[in-house]
Amino acid sequence: MSQRSFFIQLSVLSLSTAILLFFLNRIPQLQAYSALSWISLAAFVALCILMYLAGHRAAMSDNKNDFSNAVLGFTAGKMFLAIFVIFGYIQLAQPPDKLFIIPFFAIYLIYTIFETYFMMKLGRMNA
Repeated sequence: MSQRSFFIQLSVLSLSTAILLFFLNRIPQLQAYSALSWISLAAFVALCILMYLAGHRAAMSDNKNDFSNAVLGFTAGKMFLAIFVIFGYIQLAQPPDKLFIIPFFAIYLIYTIFETYFMMKLGRMNA
């Protein structure tokens, strides 16, 4: 997957996700969590870029294990970061309900699917 192709697809996905968030944040029960939604979107876009750059470098490496290590490292790191953000948000913001999880996990799921897609493409580059 070329860098140009990656950034075009990431831009389309991010615009689509932003539109989804705009409408989700119009739901009265979710309006209080709009800041978390937009911050999550920005964070997942940044993580995707970092993951692409690390994955591309690892895919071009002579060591075949570099790519697997990069994928596993980012996947585990992203899961722990998501858990940390959720528990941190609960502790700091003390939301009255758990509905903040809906937009956060929607973004998490969307970007996890995209990351799986582009990492599979990167993994085939050097095969």
